[in-house]
Amino acid sequence: MSRIDAWECPKCGHMVPKKVTVCRCGHQWTGSERTGVLGAEPQTPTAPATPSVQPGPARSAWPSAALIAIVVLGGAALLMRSRPAPAAAAVSTEGEPAHETPVSAPAAKPAGTWPTDPALWKDGESPKSAVGAAVPAADAPAEPMRLEDVVSAALPAVVLVQTTDARGTGFFVSSDTVVTNAHVVDGATYVTLRTSSGEEMPAMVTVRSNELDLAELHVSKARPGQATLRLTDSSHVRVGEEVVAIGSAMGLQNTVTRGIVSGLRRLGSVVLVQTDAAINHGNSGGPIVDHSGRVVAVATMKMAGDAQAIGFGVAAEHVRALIDGHASLSTSARRPVDVLNGGTADADSDRDDAVAGYERLIADAAKKVESIDRSWADLRAQCMSGPAPHARGDREWFVIWEGFDENRVSPGCSNYYGDLANTAKGFERRMSEASDAARRAGVFPGEARDIRHRYRLDSPDW
Repeated sequence: MSRIDAWECPKCGHMVPKKVTVCRCGHQWTGSERTGVLGAEPQTPTAPATPSVQPGPARSAWPSAALIAIVVLGGAALLMRSRPAPAAAAVSTEGEPAHETPVSAPAAKPAGTWPTDPALWKDGESPKSAVGAAVPAADAPAEPMRLEDVVSAALPAVVLVQTTDARGTGFFVSSDTVVTNAHVVDGATYVTLRTSSGEEMPAMVTVRSNELDLAELHVSKARPGQATLRLTDSSHVRVGEEVVAIGSAMGLQNTVTRGIVSGLRRLGSVVLVQTDAAINHGNSGGPIVDHSGRVVAVATMKMAGDAQAIGFGVAAEHVRALIDGHASLSTSARRPVDVLNGGTADADSDRDDAVAGYERLIADAAKKVESIDRSWADLRAQCMSGPAPHARGDREWFVIWEGFDENRVSPGCSNYYGDLANTAKGFERRMSEASDAARRAGVFPGEARDIRHRYRLDSPDW
């Protein structure tokens, strides 16, 4: 088509086809925007809100072999760039002190642009909005503060996290990014955050790692001046130093408990900070901070049974790895708490866990690619003529990586198609990686194929 009716986004200035109601910068069409035409003049159209595929840090590791998870919900952006494939790490049952060799925090990466739909995978950089600031690198030891000053400075950054089934705690690490426990947001795509002042706001679960029991949440409308917490890593943590845990213990928001670092433990690739600060239901996902106000760990669990004053937090360097897309992803339900509280598994139960985990991953992906379905439908209606392309896989847009003739797309929609093609090809790459990981974890090819068919996500390419 040579002429396409469009509206001009007042936020970023792009021209958007009229059938697309959300600009890729996130602005929702209201009807009051200026209108124009695409294709008649060298104007650059913008793509419908297509999710960038982001690699998901592997969630939890299957004991026998970790299934590398799909990530770009975005975070449509099931959305993102090419990151190295995360390494799957099996969680061992040995609790050895980390001593002088803690897991190092990867270097920070520049922030990207946050698309409007959930991300499938992270693929290179974290999906930060244009407003959100990048999470600062791990802090070295700073000047200690009085305990009451530490708490008063930290509270505005701590939030209550609510889903339909659970309640926990989280904290801002940048103006639009909140970290919590994976088990707090298990099964949820969107959650509600409540700040210490009582204000509520929605957030989307963009990355979830069961192995680390960590999840990343994205707030679409970052608040100017939002308080955030700095991260440190376990190389700066000393056994015996005083720390405080902040959270919503038993639903009581802004509850503060004090204790010391009792030890540093390593379960496989995961470093845990042990503390005697009280950690109760509702504390999960809250920060454990030192006297300099830095987060040393994310509260995740306490020992079950008769144990007293033995709680654990996931060391803060794993938060950095999650945000930067370097945390390994798997879909196993096995978390550090399961190992510490005596969870065991044989080969058959590991394979069953792998099958169930792969189906959860595919079910999640099927919900998130709905944004790609919509973008492809908009492209076909606005920018292509002729018969519908035929794909070998379950969805028509799979043809994008199967040899689609890009000359069929109107020149005025080249950017529109480019965004969609990048997302679709990232999706294909991560699906291939996830299928390979499933096979290594013991999922039979026929089982995996049947699971993908159930969700209309099968292709001969994986």
